[in-house]
Amino acid sequence: MRPKLSHHEIYDAALDDALFDTLPSRLALEINVPSAVFIWVHPGDYREITAGTQAETNPYYADVMSQDPWLAQATEDKIGTGAFRLSKYVTPQDFEKSVMYNEFIVENRLDRYWCLGLLHGTRDGMVATALHKGRNAEDFSEAEFDTVNRFAGDLGRLHAIRRELHRNSIAEVTAADHSLLDEAPMYELDHEGRLLRMNGMAEALLRLHPLLALNFKRYLVVTGREGRLFQHAVGCATDADKTQAGMVDLPQLRAPDGRIIPRLRLNLMPRNMGGRRVLVIATTGNDAALRDLFNSPQEKIELTPRERDVLNGLVRGLRRDQLAHDLELSVPTVDLHSANMRRKLGARTIPEAIAIALKFGLV
Repeated sequence: MRPKLSHHEIYDAALDDALFDTLPSRLALEINVPSAVFIWVHPGDYREITAGTQAETNPYYADVMSQDPWLAQATEDKIGTGAFRLSKYVTPQDFEKSVMYNEFIVENRLDRYWCLGLLHGTRDGMVATALHKGRNAEDFSEAEFDTVNRFAGDLGRLHAIRRELHRNSIAEVTAADHSLLDEAPMYELDHEGRLLRMNGMAEALLRLHPLLALNFKRYLVVTGREGRLFQHAVGCATDADKTQAGMVDLPQLRAPDGRIIPRLRLNLMPRNMGGRRVLVIATTGNDAALRDLFNSPQEKIELTPRERDVLNGLVRGLRRDQLAHDLELSVPTVDLHSANMRRKLGARTIPEAIAIALKFGLV
């Protein structure tokens, strides 16, 4: 009897290229169908995924994308809705007339006819999972449909996190001695959220980030409104029965020494090595942003004269319309200066901006 595909194997594939390569075939084996494939759906092209990165655009997909009835069903409204049969949208007769069927499947003697699809979203586009049956088989049964749906959530979280790691150039997380590499800030926690180990970038981020802290029991905590989300995500990632990867986004903030910390995404990956653990990897939308943060000196906050005028008025408790009158500006212009001032201070709200400005002696 073949071993069942587990949650941990799916999540381990985020950082294990060999395991990632086997996932489509393992998924196909779960329901005993001939083939399955992951396809990265980017604006303007379709690419079959290979380990480590994306393959070159498949010329067949690129040529027939706009006219093929199957590929036309890769639409955003299906993201995260679970499995769907292509036969619900495309009749066999229409499919047999398509370029995809006649110039790709028939000519290459592929055993692909019935198709079951899944669509998942990532920061950089969609990932489609397609499972195929041959022409002489029947369409996917309810049991097969339900089996694939049991993996839908795990696959979606896998693709989202894998893409995060790739766009930040993170290929490996541990060295030969099992220490955490300095590819990105990484923390390893036990099932209660207690810190087991971290790398150098993670230690630096703890010193800099106002929302990250270690409490007196060495629990990694996130303060503010994101705190409960993080605590819940740690619990899901280390659940004794069903582990679940997760993500928690942290806003752009200013560090205590004045440097801007970019928006961060904390990716929580379940681990099953010596007990229930979770690996927390911080990524950004710009793979160089964190390294620049750690390497840059303390910033000097430079406000324009008008931004200082607006700030001083806000400190005195003036309303927007009062500021506009006193400064002989329009209210939208006051709002623009206020938004720029908050951005430079790394603040989300006016009270937060005032607090930061007072701390750094700007008023």
